[in-house]
Amino acid sequence: MTFGLRIVCAAFLIAAGAAPAHAMGGGGPPVWTMTLNYCRQTVASKGIAGVDRFEAEVKKCVADPVAYPPAHDKPRR
Repeated sequence: MTFGLRIVCAAFLIAAGAAPAHAMGGGGPPVWTMTLNYCRQTVASKGIAGVDRFEAEVKKCVADPVAYPPAHDKPRR
């Protein structure tokens, strides 16, 4: 094989291997965007209307979204 043909074959092999890796995911919004949206919705559902208090509650939620209390009660079994 000539050098140019080897490069073309190598490029095809690399492209074929990269396609399944891209198909596995990686799309969608970043995690911080989803966390921010979750926190905004949670604080809004609590009925907080003041802008300063709303932003303060969102910041508390973003700092620790797992421990931040939701507006609704957890279901009981």
